Amino acid sequence: MPLLLKIETLAKGPVRLRGELAVDELQMESLDELIEIGGPLEYDLTAKRAGDNISLQGRMGMRLKCECARCLQPFEYRVELPDWSCFLPLSGEETIELINDSADLTPYLREDTFLAFPQHPLCESGCNESPQAGVDGKPPTLKLASGNHSEASAWAELDQLDLE
Repeated sequence: MPLLLKIETLAKGPVRLRGELAVDELQMESLDELIEIGGPLEYDLTAKRAGDNISLQGRMGMRLKCECARCLQPFEYRVELPDWSCFLPLSGEETIELINDSADLTPYLREDTFLAFPQHPLCESGCNESPQAGVDGKPPTLKLASGNHSEASAWAELDQLDLE
């Protein structure tokens, strides 16, 4: 079930929203093959009326299952939005859609969580391992047509071309 906020409850003062949204409720899929969603979106938010807007503030978090972009080792990553805030207009061009006097907050939580996903997930900040590295950690050697062995480099043969 999506996260719905009944607008009339804000007339009494701020409303605390706390819980989890399952992945299927968020309709969220990662477009990156190195990132898989590993759990529900946890939220702890306060909603209040701010003129013709709804102000949301609080924290959100989600667990991801990732593969390192460099060494391809699996690891867990936690998306944390500790000071998240959002203003949702109740009037004007950008008015939020109301369903039976309730605002669906799910799309806003989903969008900002997606934006916090890592672009190139790394198992650790100093990971220097290349996915092409050989068993001993050294680059593999290539057997060239000439029969010689050479370190793997896409440019090695091109460097030897005489273009003049």
